[in-house]
Amino acid sequence: MKLTILGSGTCVPNKKRGSSGYLLETPDSKILLDCGGGTTWKLEKIGVNYLEIDHIFFSHIHPDHTGDLVPFLFATKYSHFKEREKPLYLWGGKGFTSFMDSLKKVYGNWIEPDKLNIDELKGGSGTFEDFKITAVKVPHIDSSQAYKIESCGKILVYSGDTDFSESLINLSHKADLLIIECALANESLKMKGHLTPNEVVKTINEAKPKKVVVTHLYPECDEEKVVETIRNNVDCEVIEAQDLLEVEI
Repeated sequence: MKLTILGSGTCVPNKKRGSSGYLLETPDSKILLDCGGGTTWKLEKIGVNYLEIDHIFFSHIHPDHTGDLVPFLFATKYSHFKEREKPLYLWGGKGFTSFMDSLKKVYGNWIEPDKLNIDELKGGSGTFEDFKITAVKVPHIDSSQAYKIESCGKILVYSGDTDFSESLINLSHKADLLIIECALANESLKMKGHLTPNEVVKTINEAKPKKVVVTHLYPECDEEKVVETIRNNVDCEVIEAQDLLEVEI
């Protein structure tokens, strides 16, 4: 599997970090984890045809994780002499189908391309072409869930946005790669629904993944070098997420 980070930041504009989006490529599938602003044009930037995306799994429906969904679907329907040749599957947590129904009330059939399929993967699992995915609820908003993807004998876990969670620890146990948020620069800024550096360290030390990507970084996280702090307190490889960075799994 190969991961390409399309957006390592948050809703706050940052000249080096876009909103959340991750491309995962398996031998037979192209998967997006979230689709924040700029995801579609970044696929073009790295030479990946957006019409070849098979699945988009949304961790939750906040705008910085779904902001490019409407442009993605609009471009899919009106693809300028190109044509989508295979189905597109959109997946989310609780309430995702209602969210999509609301978007359709605003945009109508402009965002209803052919071969579109929409469903909810609420704390469940599914087996697809060459991968298996498992979703578990995590504490952020009601629809939030983390994902585990298994393919080619490897395991990737994506936390989405989350507070400290035993369910994430259990899901991530000995994963080959854990993509984990660290939105809060230090413990004094702790707020419900996001992780501090100490909570990321605790999650890593309990879950024991082989490799970690720290992401969803506000500008303050870069200023306070939170990734370096995390790296110095765990016993595995820790990578600072960067837009367009590729990670082999």
